Amino acid sequence: MEAAEATTATEAVEAAGSGECSESTKATPATPATPATPATPAAGMVASGVLGPVPVDDRALVHILQGDRYTWSTHRIRPVGGCPVCRPLMDDSPSGARLPDEPRPLPDPSVLRGPNARTTPAHLRAELHDERFGPVRRLFRTEDSAFALTTAWVTDGRSLDDGGYGRSGDFRSSERIALFESVERLAGMRPTGRRTVVRASYAGLVAAGEHAVLDPVRLGLPDPEFDGHPARRTVPYSPDLPLDWVYGWSLTERRALAVPEHVAYWDVPGPDRPRVVYESSNGCGLGNSPQEAVLYGLFEVAERDAFLMAWYARTPLPRITVPEDDPEVTALADRAALLRYRLTLLDATNDLGVPAVISLCRYEGTHPDAPRAFLAAGAHHDPRVAIRSAVAEVVTNVQEAARRSGPGGPRDTERLRPMVEHPELVLDLDDHVGLNTLPEAQPRLEFLFADTAEAPWYERWPAAPEPVADLTPLLERTVARLAGQNLEVVAVTQDEPGVRDRLGLHCAKVIVPGTLPMTFGHVNRRTAGLARLLEVPYRLGRTARPPRRDELPLDPHPFP
Repeated sequence: MEAAEATTATEAVEAAGSGECSESTKATPATPATPATPATPAAGMVASGVLGPVPVDDRALVHILQGDRYTWSTHRIRPVGGCPVCRPLMDDSPSGARLPDEPRPLPDPSVLRGPNARTTPAHLRAELHDERFGPVRRLFRTEDSAFALTTAWVTDGRSLDDGGYGRSGDFRSSERIALFESVERLAGMRPTGRRTVVRASYAGLVAAGEHAVLDPVRLGLPDPEFDGHPARRTVPYSPDLPLDWVYGWSLTERRALAVPEHVAYWDVPGPDRPRVVYESSNGCGLGNSPQEAVLYGLFEVAERDAFLMAWYARTPLPRITVPEDDPEVTALADRAALLRYRLTLLDATNDLGVPAVISLCRYEGTHPDAPRAFLAAGAHHDPRVAIRSAVAEVVTNVQEAARRSGPGGPRDTERLRPMVEHPELVLDLDDHVGLNTLPEAQPRLEFLFADTAEAPWYERWPAAPEPVADLTPLLERTVARLAGQNLEVVAVTQDEPGVRDRLGLHCAKVIVPGTLPMTFGHVNRRTAGLARLLEVPYRLGRTARPPRRDELPLDPHPFP
């Protein structure tokens, strides 16, 4: 949004036109509709100051008049980082990339979230939600989900509805989660905290030698078999190709380094900003401190890496007993069973050492057109949290299947069937999930249902969860463990200044070169050059020998 800090009352009246009154929480009660009248009464109200903007902190309070109804609504326009009028950004720099390393003690050693009195549901709504100006422009509930589900759409200048989703046992809690996720989505799309100033080729930056540079090849380039495909969203990489770069912080090497902007932010607009890899929000984290944001971004990297490694390498995984002492998990398992789906849990933890769980729901009913299987994943320092996350995701997908899988829906089986033989037709998330629910695709999933040993979670992870008194040492130990596997952890700060200052929330993108990146659209798949996909399953004893890449099926993944 590019809006001046204060809009004049006359401009507000003109902008309102004769549209519907926004249902703002500060809107005045509506009056009966009246015939169109001259602007004189409105002008009088403007002159008297009723409609004038009233600055509140760094925001503008704007009253919008509906001239044909004698009603108005009140809105706060919040400056958004990157607007050249409201909140111009300082230039990006190596010094600004440094991640603080001071202690971050936790009041509860079993909860990896620090205290933040500014993030109550009411305060989050007041600071983020406005139906006309955003940044969250719409909040709505879905009452036929497995959970109390709330969606928070963000204002981002795109026609696509996108934002945060909250799932919880009650709508008050789910709204809070959705608003948190909307902040993460907004901050991760494009730079809103620092202005990108470096455009150069990788070769040019290396030759200049002014600072460290992340080699894009280490990230896994798009698989070459789809080069030139019209659905691919990237251009061929060359070390001499000029790219935009931002500065991140290597927690492993404790230094700043340049990172391709389109890797640090997943939706940077503009045809003049080439992308050499497809990047999603994978690795974006939100927290009450920079360390918390990075830690949760790292958990997400581990979750997706574990899922894709199991999927592409086709390795059976040990099973986890569905925990009967967890009421949330058992309630969800029962809900899935009512819909004729059996819940299975698998231990997908790999060399990253973060407990990772894959959840599966397989159909056991008799309806011939029912979706056959759904998958999801979770990763966390606490295996119980990873299990709950994975189960919540997969059972929600089961619950929503009927609505999404019917004729004309995003997972219409007739539309999906050609993708079994032509995977290049898989373009988005619904295609990935829907394809793998088809009966014709089930042979690809059989390895996940192998009769492997089953054990309770506390036997799979006998030393977990370790109580955490301070987030900073936990993050440092995790980084050191990955360094032992020759993996570097890089964090790019994504803080939006207004959200950070008003709500105390921090955002970060975590990049671990060499891990398997989550992509959508099969032609955007990135496995080329990622040796871990071939080496780690063998080191973990999941394969008899390291496979060759041409031996891997590499079918479209079913990640939701």
